[in-house]
Amino acid sequence: MKKSIFVIISVLVIGGLLTGCGILPGTSPNPTRKGNSETPLRTISVTGSGQATIIPDIAYITIGVHTEGANVAEALSSNTQQSNNVAESLTALGVDQKDIQTTAFNIYPQQQYGPMGEMLDIKYMVDNSVYVTVRDLAKMGEILDTVVRSGANNINGIQFDTSDRSKAIDEARTKAVDNAKAQAEELSVAAGAKLGKIQSLSVSSYSNPMQPVGLKSEASFSAGTVPVSAGQMLITVEVYATYQLD
Repeated sequence: MKKSIFVIISVLVIGGLLTGCGILPGTSPNPTRKGNSETPLRTISVTGSGQATIIPDIAYITIGVHTEGANVAEALSSNTQQSNNVAESLTALGVDQKDIQTTAFNIYPQQQYGPMGEMLDIKYMVDNSVYVTVRDLAKMGEILDTVVRSGANNINGIQFDTSDRSKAIDEARTKAVDNAKAQAEELSVAAGAKLGKIQSLSVSSYSNPMQPVGLKSEASFSAGTVPVSAGQMLITVEVYATYQLD
């Protein structure tokens, strides 16, 4: 009778130890599932590029008036007169008031020094700049010529742009996707595989910036209307695609 009790207690203790270690009787510590092994998904990643051109239909110009005087009042009065003339000439050429925005107005002294470093004189400078949006590019040359003759003596950063580039972006995007797929098909054939479904696709787009044109001094405009060419903008789209290989 005592032996039976002892045997039962021993079995319970051993079973408890096995359960506490996470191993159940009759199980394996590393179970395997026969016939259900997973093979890693084979993929190929490519970068496709597409481009489209677009003709600019809008331009941005920074037009400035710089004046100097023996005192602030003199420099300011001269600058105000010239700036008003420039603004009136822009309005006369059909530029809307909402397309003329003041971007800088500065008054500052400038010391004049002699050969020995001694201060000879002091002048006062006034700078007034406006940011102008030109929506009729056919008038660009006339606008540049007229504002300079009206008193502008500093023109910086003529930049061309387009008011709507959505169609060009769509065209470039389609070309980029086609280019990516063509690359993936070519590479899959070379690798002896079959191209499967697309797994991921990301897109980035950008356009080449038009180089700003800087024009200074009235001498550049003395021959008549300034020749200006807007050229064209290049829209580029890149796509990053991952395809499954079957």
